[in-house]
Amino acid sequence: MGVYEVFSLLSGIILVGAACVPKLKASQRFWAAVGGAGLIVYAIYVANQTRGTFVFPAVIFVIPVVAIGYLVLQAIAKTKETGSAAERPSEDRN
Repeated sequence: MGVYEVFSLLSGIILVGAACVPKLKASQRFWAAVGGAGLIVYAIYVANQTRGTFVFPAVIFVIPVVAIGYLVLQAIAKTKETGSAAERPSEDRN
C-alpha cells in the first residue's frame, strides 16, 4: 500500500468515526458515514490493483479535513445551543 491508499483509508476511518458524534443531525451523520465508507472502499480497491496507473486527485486530501472541521463546528454549535437553553431560567406562569 502506498501513501495515498493509507491516507485515504485513514481519512475514511476518521470520517466514519465522526459519524458517531451524538450532537450531529442524522443527515450529517449519514453523509459522514457514506463519505468515510467511500474513501475506505476506494483505498481498498486501488490497493488491490496489480497493474495500471491510478491517480488520486488532490481533493482527496482536502475533503476529509473540511468535512471533519464542519462536523466539529456543528457539534460545538449544537452543544452551545443546548447549554444556553439549559441556563435560561424558566418563566413563572402565575
